[in-house]
Amino acid sequence: MTDFKRYVCWDVENVISTIQTEAVVASPAVFLSTHTPLSIQRSRINGRSFSPTGESVTEEDILDDFLNRRTNTRTLLLPVVGESGSGKSHLVRWIRENIQPSDQRKIIYLEKSKTSLRHVIDSLLDGVEDEEIAQIRKDIRHVTGAFNAASLARRLITQLSVALADLGRDSVSGKKRQLVGPRGISLLLQDPLLQEQMLAPGKFIPQFAQHFLSDRETSEERPPRFSLEDLPLSPDAIAGDMAAPTRQIFGFLMSRPELQSLAVELLNEHWDKAVRELSSLGGGRLLGAMQKVREIYARQGKEIILLVEDFALIQGVQSDLLDAITETSQREGQTVLAPMRTLMAITSGYFHDLPETAATRIGASTGGFVYNLDIVLGEGKTGTEDIASFVARYLNAARVGRGALESAGSDAVPNKCDECPVKSLCHDSFGASVEGFGLYPFNRPALTRIVHGLAENPYAFVPRDVLGSGVIPILTNAYGAIRKGEFPSAFFQENYKTIRGVDQALPNSVSDAIETRDPLNAKRRRAALEFWADAPTQLMNLHQGIGEAFSLPDMTLDDLPDKPLPPVDSGQAIPQKDQSTSPPPKELPALQRKIQVVENWAATGSRLTADEANTVRTIISRSVLYREEWLTPPVKPVRLTEADKSGWYLKNVKSNQVSIEDASSEGLSAGAPIVLKRNPATGEFFKSLIRLSEDAADGVRGKDIVRLASIADESRPAMRERVARYLERTDKDLVVGLRVSLLGAALAGRVVPGMPIDALYAAAFDAGQEWARPDASSRTEAWMKRFDAHMEHRSRLVDTLLSSLGVGQGATGAVHVIDAARALPLVKEAATKWDLSATELPAWGKGAAAPVRAGWETVVRGQLQELRILLGEIREHFPKGSGPGTRVVQQVSAALQMAHAQAITGPQGPELEMGAAAVADADWSTLPETEKELSRVTDNLQDESVENLLAVAAPLRSPHLREMRDYLKIADSLLDTALAAARMQSQNAVSDAAEQLEGLLDEWKQAVDDAGIHGEVGK
Repeated sequence: MTDFKRYVCWDVENVISTIQTEAVVASPAVFLSTHTPLSIQRSRINGRSFSPTGESVTEEDILDDFLNRRTNTRTLLLPVVGESGSGKSHLVRWIRENIQPSDQRKIIYLEKSKTSLRHVIDSLLDGVEDEEIAQIRKDIRHVTGAFNAASLARRLITQLSVALADLGRDSVSGKKRQLVGPRGISLLLQDPLLQEQMLAPGKFIPQFAQHFLSDRETSEERPPRFSLEDLPLSPDAIAGDMAAPTRQIFGFLMSRPELQSLAVELLNEHWDKAVRELSSLGGGRLLGAMQKVREIYARQGKEIILLVEDFALIQGVQSDLLDAITETSQREGQTVLAPMRTLMAITSGYFHDLPETAATRIGASTGGFVYNLDIVLGEGKTGTEDIASFVARYLNAARVGRGALESAGSDAVPNKCDECPVKSLCHDSFGASVEGFGLYPFNRPALTRIVHGLAENPYAFVPRDVLGSGVIPILTNAYGAIRKGEFPSAFFQENYKTIRGVDQALPNSVSDAIETRDPLNAKRRRAALEFWADAPTQLMNLHQGIGEAFSLPDMTLDDLPDKPLPPVDSGQAIPQKDQSTSPPPKELPALQRKIQVVENWAATGSRLTADEANTVRTIISRSVLYREEWLTPPVKPVRLTEADKSGWYLKNVKSNQVSIEDASSEGLSAGAPIVLKRNPATGEFFKSLIRLSEDAADGVRGKDIVRLASIADESRPAMRERVARYLERTDKDLVVGLRVSLLGAALAGRVVPGMPIDALYAAAFDAGQEWARPDASSRTEAWMKRFDAHMEHRSRLVDTLLSSLGVGQGATGAVHVIDAARALPLVKEAATKWDLSATELPAWGKGAAAPVRAGWETVVRGQLQELRILLGEIREHFPKGSGPGTRVVQQVSAALQMAHAQAITGPQGPELEMGAAAVADADWSTLPETEKELSRVTDNLQDESVENLLAVAAPLRSPHLREMRDYLKIADSLLDTALAAARMQSQNAVSDAAEQLEGLLDEWKQAVDDAGIHGEVGK
C-alpha cells in the first residue's frame, strides 16, 4: 500500500489550466467536465427589483424555457441575475454549449472578456454583408484606431459635457432642472482641474475608455456606471482660478448631498448618447443596422440567438441594442424581422438601473420573472453537499489534467480516484462527493468553513470566490506544503478564518492543550482540528488519514480527564444549522458571560471588551506591586496610593502599562512594559484572572497563578523604573541630587573636589544638622547667605536620597541602611562635576540646589578674593619670619604695660586689650598653610575651573583670620602712638623708664621691619 504521508495527487500546472474562474476561458471539454449544476431560483420582477418565489429550477429548465418560450412579439429578453461571481456567465456558457447547431439559428455570443466596441459590433454584425453595415464597421475601426485610452477619455468627458449642456430645463423634472443646461454640472466637466480628478486612475471614464478600445483581462471587473466617487467634489478641488459659474455650481453640489445623487443619475442617463456620438453610432445607426441584420436573417428563415455574458460590456450602445432586440418581428401580420432570443447576464444592482422601457419589455417577454443565482446556503441540497459536489469536480479536473480531459471528451469524464493506490484511506479520511470524486486535501467541514469565510454574506455561495480565493490558492500552496510536512501552512492559517456566529471556533482550552502537548506543530494542528475536524469541544486526534497526509502524528491522550470525542466521519454529509430556527440564547450569568467574551477573543479573533480588558490589566498591575519587596536594590517601599500617583496605575489601568492585543479601543502599545498577545495560553490565563476577580476559585488553574507571579517578577524592574521616573528617582535624578548634596557640603566646608570617595559618600547622606562654619568671620556675606539657604532645604534633599537608596526600618520607616553597591557609583558620578549649570533638576532637589546654581562661580571667586585680601592685610603687619604669633602678642602686651606705666598710652588701649583676648586662642601657624593653598590658583581667577576654585575656597579655615588682622592693625596704630610719646619723654629726660620703653619699641619696630624686608627678598 502506498504511504499516504505527504501524498499529493495534483500539480500546480493542472490547477491553473483546469480550474477557471471565468467560464469563457476553459475549453469545452474542461468546462463540461468541471461543470456543476447551479442552484437557481425563479424570482418575480417588482418594478426595478425582484423577489424570490421559492421555486428552484435547473439549467435544463432554463435552456428549455429560453429556446421554446413563445411570445406575442416573437422576441424574448431573458435575464440571468446575480452578484459578481455568482455563476451568471457560467450559465450563459453552459447554455451555449448545449444549444444544438441548426441552419435555422444564428448564434451571436458576446463574451465578457471581449469588451472593445469593435469586438461587440463585429460580433453583432457577423456574417452580414451590406454596404451600410460595412460602413459602420469601417467607422468603428477608424474611431478605435484614432485614439489611445487617455485621449479617448478626454474626448468622452467633453462629449458628455456637451450632452448635458444641450439639455433644456423642460427635458427633465424636479430638482434635476437645477443641474442641466450650459450653467449646470456640464461646467464641472469643462474645468481642467476637475477634469483631471474625473480622469484619475480607477475612475469610471478612464476604465471605460480602456475597455472600449481593447478587451479586458479576465480577472478585471469594470464598473457599469458612474457612482458618487466619480464626482470631483473634494473640498480640496476648489482652485483660485476656477471660473465664478463653475465655483457656484460646485459649491451648490457640495452643500446639497441630495443633488449629488441626481447629478450621478444625469451622468448615467446621458452617457450612452455621448458614447454613440463619439463612436459615429449616433442618430440610431446601430438600431438601423441591427434591424437590417434581422431583416436579412428573416429572409433566410433564421432565428437569432444572442447570448450576452455581461450586459455591462455593451455600455454605450445599450439603449439602441435593447430597442433592436426587443422590437417585434411582425408588422401587419408579416414577419419582417428575424425572431430574437436574448439571454443576458446582469448584476442585481445593474438590473435596478435598467431603462424603464427595457424593464417593461423584459417583464412582458418572460411573464414577469428572472432567473436568480444569488443563493443563500442552508440545510438540504443547497448546503454542504452542493459545495462538496461543486469543488470535487474541479479537484478531479486538476488531477486528470487538461490534455486528458480534452482527449476523453465531455461524455466520459475520467475519475482519477479510480486508479489511486490510496483511494480507500483517502476517501475514508477526507470523503468524496456523491459522484465519487475525492475531496482531498479538503473534507466537508473544511470546505463549508472556507466557503463561509470567503463570502461577503457568510451564507452566500459565490462560485468565483470559492474557486479564485479558495480552491486555487489552497491547492497551489498545499502542493508544496504537504510534501514538506507543513500543511495547513502559515498561508492557510493567515487567510482562512472561522466566521464567528456562523461556525464554531476551536475552543481556546483545546488550543491551549495543543500548545502544551505539541508545541512544535501547535499552529498547524489547531487549524487542522478547527477546519477538518469541525472544531471539537475536547482535545482529540485527527482521523488517521488526515493526520498521516498532513504529517500530524497522533498525540498521547490517555491522561485526559474525559474520553475524547470520536473523530468526525468526513465521508458523511454534515447538515447545516438552521440559523433562523435556533432559539435565542439565554442570558448568561455575569461570570459566564465574561468568560465567553475572553473565549471569543482568544478563539475567534473578536475584540476583548473594555470591562474584561480592564479587569485583566488591574489584576496584573496590582500583582507587580504586591510581588515587589523593594530589596533589589533596596528602596523604601512605595505604597499603593503612591504607586498609583507615580504612574504605575492600579485603577483604570492604561494600555501603555498593560497592553492587550486587540482589546477594545487599543492595539498593541509598543511602549508598554507588559504586552499580552492573543494566543490560546493567554486566553486561558485571562479566564483564570476573570474568575479570581469574581472570587470564583473553581476553574482557576495553578499554572495561571504561577504565570501571574512570573509576569509580576519580570515586570518589577519596569514598575520600579516607571515609579522612579514619575517620582524623579531615576539614577540620573539621583546623581543630580547627590551633586546638589555635595555642593551643599562644600558650602559647609565639609567636602571639596578631589577628596577621598568615603568622605564624599558620608557627606552626601549627612543632613548637616550639626553643621556650622566656625570661620564665618572670614566668609563673604554671599557665601553665608547661600549656606544658610541650602541648609533650610538640605533635610528634604537628604531624606529623598535616603528613601531612594535605602531600606526603611521600624515603625516610622526611617532609613538606616543604604544600598552602598548602588549608591557608591552614583556618588562617584556626581563628584565628577561640581557645577549645576544647564542641569535639569528634580523637583525635590530644586530648593537645596538654588543656592549653588545661579551665580555660583561668582560667589566662589568672591570668597577666594576675600581670603587673599585678609592674608595680605595680615602680612602687612605680621610678615613671614616674624616668629610665632604668640610672641608678637606677648611683646605688644609688654610694651603696652610699660606704656601704661609711663602714662603714655593712647585711647586705643582698651581696644587692643580686647583684640588680644580675641586672638588668645588663635593658631598663627595656619597662616603659611593657608597661603600655600591660595597659591594653588592663579592670580587671574577667571582662568580657573570651578572645581579648582572650590577646592581652595570651600575648606574650613582658621576661625581667627579676621580677628588676627584687626588685632595687628590696632596694635600697629597704638605702637606708633606710644613710640612717639616715648621719644618725647626721652628728650625731656623725664625718666629712665621712658628711655627703656623707647628702646623696646624701636627694637620691636625694627624687628618687624627687618622681617618684612627678609620676607620680600625671600619671596
